[in-house]
Amino acid sequence: MSDSVIKEASKTVGVINTGAGNLYSLNGCLRRMGFYPVTINQPSDLERYDISALVIPGQGRFGTVMTNLKACALDEVITNWYRDNKKLVGICVGLQIMFEESEEDPGMAGLGLLQGKVTKLQSPKQPMVGWADVQSSEDWLNNQTLYFVNSYGVSDSDKSIATVTYGQTFVAAVASNNMIAFQCHPEKSGAAGEEVLKQCLS
Repeated sequence: MSDSVIKEASKTVGVINTGAGNLYSLNGCLRRMGFYPVTINQPSDLERYDISALVIPGQGRFGTVMTNLKACALDEVITNWYRDNKKLVGICVGLQIMFEESEEDPGMAGLGLLQGKVTKLQSPKQPMVGWADVQSSEDWLNNQTLYFVNSYGVSDSDKSIATVTYGQTFVAAVASNNMIAFQCHPEKSGAAGEEVLKQCLS
């Protein structure tokens, strides 16, 4: 395999089709950053590409996303990818489904890769919509101003690497194995968001 092909393959990012939203913003952001997004609709799609990372986009409600993932066995794809310590990025609901359950859809199990429960936020307005500064132990993430759209979140996690405050303080990002997930939308956060994603995918 030539060096140019190796370089191109290393930039191929699989975007999980959760069946719950438009992938336009995320795919556009990835292309601007020099990556090559490909949509993963079913497990066999992984065999068609040399994928360097998987991204779970951030649209839809907890129960709908989990139902759709299970229908296509993509929940198993994500779980195995995580356990194999491969690069995995979750956005908004993509962070929430990493946990065990959510108040948004009682009785629906999440992926359970992280311990904890997603709860309804005690924020001034529902949903939280707008820009907020995140506080993090990671220099590349600390004090970044990022875009949030959510009514639910995780109040605390031993895998938290960043928090944000809007009425209450909640988890803005988690990291475990080779997975990083964000409650915000980096793909809608301009240059700062692109730098955050690049840190995770490069």
